[in-house]
Amino acid sequence: MLIPTRLMMWLAATPLIAILGGQGVPAAVVVAWSLAGLLAAALVVDGLLARRLPIRLHRRAPERLHVDQAEPMAWTVENRGRTPVRLILSDRTPEGARATPLVMEVEAPPNSRTTYTYELVPTRRGLVAFGDLDYRVRGPLGLAWAQKRLPARLEIHCMPHLANARAADLAERRALLRQAGSHRFRWRGAGATFESFREYNAQDDVRWVDWKATARLGRPISRNFQIERHQQVVVLVDASRALTTYCGRRTKFDAMLEAAILLARITLGQGDDLGLMVFDDQVELYLHPRRERSQLKAVIEGLYTLEPRLVEPNYELALTLAAKRNTRRTLFILLTDLTVVEAARRMLQYSRVLTPRHLFLVVTIADETLEENELREPRTAEELYRVGVAAGLMRERTILLEELRRSGVEVLDSRADQVATRAVERYLDLKRRNRL
Repeated sequence: MLIPTRLMMWLAATPLIAILGGQGVPAAVVVAWSLAGLLAAALVVDGLLARRLPIRLHRRAPERLHVDQAEPMAWTVENRGRTPVRLILSDRTPEGARATPLVMEVEAPPNSRTTYTYELVPTRRGLVAFGDLDYRVRGPLGLAWAQKRLPARLEIHCMPHLANARAADLAERRALLRQAGSHRFRWRGAGATFESFREYNAQDDVRWVDWKATARLGRPISRNFQIERHQQVVVLVDASRALTTYCGRRTKFDAMLEAAILLARITLGQGDDLGLMVFDDQVELYLHPRRERSQLKAVIEGLYTLEPRLVEPNYELALTLAAKRNTRRTLFILLTDLTVVEAARRMLQYSRVLTPRHLFLVVTIADETLEENELREPRTAEELYRVGVAAGLMRERTILLEELRRSGVEVLDSRADQVATRAVERYLDLKRRNRL
C-alpha cells in the first residue's frame, strides 16, 4: 500500500497552479496533465523503492510482564543501506494495555542497528498476545510511504501486580528481629530446644520466661529457642462470584492473588511446607504441601491465569478435602469474602472439620462500599433505605466474624490494599506465638 507524504500533497497542487497560471488555455492544461502524470509516476517509483529498502525489524520484550507496572518494549531497526531511512512504527499491543507512545516515528542512520523503546502498562493477568507490527517506510525521494506488516505475534505471561512485596519483606525482617534467635516449638509445647536468653517484652508468652534467670537478675528474662522448620501451611483461595467485585482499580480476587503469592514466598522462605488449593463450586487446583523452592514457581503458574467464576463457593468440598489430604497439623489460610452472609455461615459450619486438629485462619476483605453507605447521612427515602440495608449487612457480618472467633478460628478482616501485607504479618505472628 502506498501513502503520499506531506511533500507529495504539496506537490500535487502544482498542476492546478499551472492551469490557473495559464488561465485555462489548452497549453496550460496539457502542462498540468503532464505534471500530474510525472508526479503519479514519481509516487509509484518512490513507493516501490521504499518497499525494497534493506530494513530489518525485530521486537525485544521481557520474559514476563506485571499488571499495572510499566515495562520497556523495544524494536530494533537495522538499516543495511547507505542512506538514512525514516519509518513510522505502530505495534499491536495486548488488549487493554496502555502504550506510550502509541506510534513511533524514527530515523535509522545508514549501516546501523538502532533500538527504539516505548512503555507498556498491561492491565490484565494471563497469557497476553502481541500482534503483528504495522509500519511505514518513506521512499528515498520523500514522496511516498510504503505501508507494510511484519508477522510478529508474540505471547507473554502477565503476572499479578505485587504492590505489597516490599512491605511483606519488611514484615518478615521485623519478625526475625523480634524473635532475636527465634524459637523451636511444636503445638502443646513439645520439642523445645534452648538457644539463648534475652530481655522479656510484653508480646512474649509467659511460658518463655526463665524464672531462675529472672530471680537472679531482678528483671524479667525470656528464653530464645531454635527455629522450628518443616511446619505445614496450606493456602486456600476462593475463586467464586463474591471475589468478582471491584475494590478500587482491581477485583477482590486480584487482591487475594497477591496475598496468596506473597504468603507462598514468605512461607517457603521460613522453611515451611507450602500447599495451595483454589476452589469455587469445585476444586480447580490443588498442590500438595512441599518445601522445595520450585513450589513457588508452581504456585505462581497455577494462579496467574485464573479468573473467578459466577458460582457459589463450595466450602464443604474444599475444607473436607483439605482436612482429608493433610492429616499432619497444618495452618490453613482461607482467602475469601464474607459479604454473602449465607455462604459464609456454611463455611462456619464446615470449619469445625479443621479446628479440632488444625489451625484455621480466615482472611477476608472489608467491604468499603457497605462501610461508606452505613456512615452516610441519609437525605432522601432512597438513601435512608440504602443506609438501613448497609447497617443490617454490616451487623450480620460483625456477628459472623465474632462467631468464627468463638469457634476457634483466627480471623483477619482487612482493607483490600492492605490484605496481602497483613496476612503475611498474621502468619509470622502465629509462628512467633508458637501456634503452629
